[in-house]
Amino acid sequence: MTKPRARGGFRVTAIDFRTDPVKARRHRVVSLVTHADIPDTVWADDEAGCYGERGRDAKGKQIVVEQSGPIRIVSAKR
Repeated sequence: MTKPRARGGFRVTAIDFRTDPVKARRHRVVSLVTHADIPDTVWADDEAGCYGERGRDAKGKQIVVEQSGPIRIVSAKR
């Protein structure tokens, strides 16, 4: 989540949607390459450019796959 600071800079934080599912409904993770939402995001850190998304292993068991790339966590407008 990016919040403006008083002096014009930005503060960047990591959001772990696993610990607070309510945050997953209030925020979304957007790829800065495709400008599209990244679905099934479990956690995200836009300062490091890393995020985890739900996936499945070879046996079909649900896992979290770590990805990286330029992302931005934004507030969802509802």
